[in-house]
Amino acid sequence: MPPELTSLPTSLPTSFPANLLRFDLGDPLVRMIVILAVGLVVLVIVLRILGRLRAGWAAARLRAEWRRGREELQQQQEDIHKLAQQIEATSSTARIAGYLILRQVEAVCTDGRTSSSAALERLKALAAEKGANGIINVQTQQAPSGKWVASGDAVVLRTVERRDMPPRRG
Repeated sequence: MPPELTSLPTSLPTSFPANLLRFDLGDPLVRMIVILAVGLVVLVIVLRILGRLRAGWAAARLRAEWRRGREELQQQQEDIHKLAQQIEATSSTARIAGYLILRQVEAVCTDGRTSSSAALERLKALAAEKGANGIINVQTQQAPSGKWVASGDAVVLRTVERRDMPPRRG
């Protein structure tokens, strides 16, 4: 073995050599290291700026999506309300006083809604979409999930005129 590898220093230097902190920018290696270090710092700064811009753009897109979704939901609710207004009468029985049932269109049922009134309004809208102007046998129930459902039979009604009424026995 070489003699220099067999012996290890027994003590550490107590002071830091001052000449290690000196560097010469005229030296091409030192110049390259400084340029690379500055370039790395600039790259990190640029990447951080781009990351923040990208996050801002993503947040703006998300806000726009939420706004569009909210507007679509409001439009759907308005459409449901307009359709529900086309229903002249509802009844929890098979008859509606003052109306003659011309024909049954279809049985209708809603999905879960947050309240019984919302379920009933949606039921009316579904019946109106099918061409009905009334609903008989209306039932609302609260599901175990807490949502409300409504069901009934969509019918086409006509107002009973005085002359359509059977004569009274007297």
